[in-house]
Amino acid sequence: MCNPNFIYNKSDAACHFCNRTENPHPDFDEPIVVTKLQLKTRDTEICINCWHELDILAKRSKRHFDDVVNEREGILRILNKSTILDKLDF
Repeated sequence: MCNPNFIYNKSDAACHFCNRTENPHPDFDEPIVVTKLQLKTRDTEICINCWHELDILAKRSKRHFDDVVNEREGILRILNKSTILDKLDF
C-alpha cells in the first residue's frame, strides 16, 4: 500500500490497532484520521499514526507493508486471546 486514501471527519472512526477514537492533539476536537486496510480475514480501519508507524517499520526492515500489517494483526490476536484466558477461572 503506497498511497492510502485517508478519511477525515468520520464520526465513528476507530483504529483497529491502537483503539484510538479521538484525535490526540489537544487543539483539535475532531475524530481521528483513518484509512481502510484489507487484512487476510477482513477489512478494517487504522489511524494515520499507526499507518505511518507500520510504513516506517516496513521500509526499515525492507519488508512488504502487507506482511508487516499481517504480522501486527497476528500479534494482536495472540494478545487478545491471552487477555481473555487471564479473565477465565479454571
